[in-house]
Amino acid sequence: MKNLNSLIGLEKIKNQITEHIDYIEFLKLRKKKGLKDEEKITLHSVFTGNPGTGKTTVVKLLGKIYQKMGLLSKGHLHEVDRADLVGEFIGQTAPKVKEAIEKARGGILFIDEAYALTRSKEDSKDYGREVIEVLIKEMSDGPGDIAIMAAGYPKEMEDFINFNPGLKSRFKYYFHFDDYTPDELILIAEYAAEKRSIIVNPKAKEYINKLLIDAYRDRDHTFGNARYAYSLIDEGKMNMGLRLIKLPNVKRLSGKTLSTITLADVKKIKAGKKKKIIRIPIDEELLKIATNELKALIGMNHIKAEVNDMIKLVRYYRETGKDVLNKFSIHTIFTGNPGTGKTTLARIMGKIYKSLGLLERGHVVETGREGLVAGYTGQTAIKTKAKLDEAMGGVLFIDEAYALSDGGQNSFGKEAIEVILKHMEDKRGKFAIIAAGYPDNMDVFLHANPGLKSRFDRVWQFYDYAADTLLKIAIQMFADENLVADKDAKKFLLEYLNGLYEKRDKYFGNARSVRKIVEQAVKKQNLRMASLPSEERTTTMMETVTILDLKEIAIEQKDDKKRMGFR
Repeated sequence: MKNLNSLIGLEKIKNQITEHIDYIEFLKLRKKKGLKDEEKITLHSVFTGNPGTGKTTVVKLLGKIYQKMGLLSKGHLHEVDRADLVGEFIGQTAPKVKEAIEKARGGILFIDEAYALTRSKEDSKDYGREVIEVLIKEMSDGPGDIAIMAAGYPKEMEDFINFNPGLKSRFKYYFHFDDYTPDELILIAEYAAEKRSIIVNPKAKEYINKLLIDAYRDRDHTFGNARYAYSLIDEGKMNMGLRLIKLPNVKRLSGKTLSTITLADVKKIKAGKKKKIIRIPIDEELLKIATNELKALIGMNHIKAEVNDMIKLVRYYRETGKDVLNKFSIHTIFTGNPGTGKTTLARIMGKIYKSLGLLERGHVVETGREGLVAGYTGQTAIKTKAKLDEAMGGVLFIDEAYALSDGGQNSFGKEAIEVILKHMEDKRGKFAIIAAGYPDNMDVFLHANPGLKSRFDRVWQFYDYAADTLLKIAIQMFADENLVADKDAKKFLLEYLNGLYEKRDKYFGNARSVRKIVEQAVKKQNLRMASLPSEERTTTMMETVTILDLKEIAIEQKDDKKRMGFR
């Protein structure tokens, strides 16, 4: 316990373990007094946290603590991972797991990155399942004198626990290790220097502290924590050694000189880690495909002009050697009614961004409120982050994004917006967000958080299509079905679409309404052809949509409106 309490940071863990041990002592006391209690003393635990947060160190100490408490006979640690437990062929896995359990008997079986055992939920041939079944059997009715402890990243370990219903009931204690704060990382670096008999001069110390603070700010789930702090001292020591060994009088240098890291030694660490600016050439073939798709869209001339201007600017910046990624924030708001082409354009923009080298992958992940917001406290941030991680290198398209701002200050949607904002800042240039919805609602969305409006550089308005544009869309859709509307059909359709346009409201379906009409007209035309004897059908007839195919749809839709409501 003295060793545990001397560790830097981990205050929450220290308190939790102290209470955990006190409670076990309480259960032992009740048992000693002969009180009947169905609750068994079990030591199986789950440890979650990023690398270098002290999980293995604490587990080793727990082994010694449990041994001194008489709960384990040896208190040693036997550490394994998936490779140590899973066999290559049928019949090899169970013996490997049982062997690991027997080696750990009397102490702790520590399974690092335990979530790797649940690699595939669908693959019934994955032997990781067999490992879990053997572990559950040991925890249920094994001879005891063992503590099984599983560790890994928080999100992945949650999936691991939920993989098999038996795991949740067998693992009784859960310990979460937070990332070390910058102050704690600085103390760890000082401790590492002391352990290695290294002196860090004031300027070098100041620089190392800055590296630690910057690394903490930029951290993700792979952040090394204490390992990173130790690595700075080790790399500084190595750079010092390489500098001094070249001196002609190195053998006559004092112990202090041979132990002192200077600013020059630690500056080399940053220089070595500095990322090169990767200049990806424009993929002309993909750009041509994407711009042709853009040109094929009917209407949207003002948006097409903006996209073409952006392409020109990227070419200019590349020709003049400017850093393109820092010149563009590609997060965009799309406002407009349904069926105005927002989703279609988002998919095309993913290709354009990739072809220009603004995004690595250019894929589009489509989602809405339901894909980001969970039903319980604490789950929304995890769900939103998972969706953002999926979109890295591409576009996250959030349809009806305004739904995230519903529900007031304490809604889970607000939590999702906060996570999105942080990623927009921290992962700038690594992905794009396109948020779409009705114009009025999107204005409410942009004011849901003070930081939102400043993060979106562009707002593109998608206007309702006029009747003549809707007719062009219909003609194109017919062409996709190898059909042509005759003169009378076009005239009738234009009049019908003009009526829809004149009576439209904010829920007007635009191209979606046209698609519905076209699909029904194609069906009517096909049925009309099917009712004719094959010898009477001509190629022209089979490729032509007439006014007959459209009039019936107009009558049906009129009747549908009359029948709306409860009878």
